[in-house]
Amino acid sequence: MRLHLLLLFSILLIQILPCSAIYEGSTNANTFIRLYQQKEDFGRLALWHETAAQCITLISIPLNEIMLDYYKSNGYEKWVRRAEQESIEIHQKLKLHIDEAKDAWKKSTTPEDLINKEREKIAKFLSTWLPHYPDRFYEFGFYPTFFRERREIAENEDNIQGILILEAQAAEICAALYEQIPIRNGDKIYEKVRNNYLKHAALLRTLSQKTHKFLPKEADYGKLQHIKQSDIKTLQKDSDFILGIAKSDGHIKSLLKKQKNYHEFTWFQGFAWTVSFYNHQWGNLAIAIVDDQTEKVIDILMGDGPSEKPVSEN
Repeated sequence: MRLHLLLLFSILLIQILPCSAIYEGSTNANTFIRLYQQKEDFGRLALWHETAAQCITLISIPLNEIMLDYYKSNGYEKWVRRAEQESIEIHQKLKLHIDEAKDAWKKSTTPEDLINKEREKIAKFLSTWLPHYPDRFYEFGFYPTFFRERREIAENEDNIQGILILEAQAAEICAALYEQIPIRNGDKIYEKVRNNYLKHAALLRTLSQKTHKFLPKEADYGKLQHIKQSDIKTLQKDSDFILGIAKSDGHIKSLLKKQKNYHEFTWFQGFAWTVSFYNHQWGNLAIAIVDDQTEKVIDILMGDGPSEKPVSEN
């Protein structure tokens, strides 16, 4: 298996924690915040602070509220306290980005045409990240931490009814995520997906009222649902192809020649790809930004390692 795939697996393990998942979109916006801080482009810096704030408002807050309501309704007091603390942290981050955006606008001399172009990129960025967490609900975040743990307890007790109820609740939460995040923000294509999860939850609740010697196979359908969604996903370029473009850039070549061991990770951001090269910390060497249309490196965000002069395309 290729090194970057192994790295992807390790990063997804990190993302299993709910507190990591709720900041997913704003965390990726931070890449562009750091880029424009490095370039002292305060207009586009302000835009990306506003984008991080949007990610928190449109993704993190509703996600947190959905889970908090669930914990309260089912008497999970420890998790209620955890979600309430996360809510405080989320709103603190929101205020920080709003304040930073205001400060950056005061310093901005960025031409209006660049501002408008960046807004177009940000629209693509947001359309990519709004459905990201619902699409991966069963892969990382609340399902593998909270629900899987409780399912294992139910399995050890041969509590088939409990398993079916848990999976029904998980499907209902997934449906709520689609409703409150992409659908609420205009992406009606996910209405069918939401309805499928609601139908699945209703089926599981019906099955839970019957006696079963063995766990019905329907209990695991929710985790496989994302496979059925492939018809609504935009096809993306192969990450190996994008990685090759990044590594062929002269600045990146020079940087990597000085490294004995490094890791790499490629991710699509809606309008461009970010390719990270690092040793012990995320992005501590460099992040190459590859335009999705031109398939060229348009920017390099330097980290803590040996640096070369960044490239850019205005």
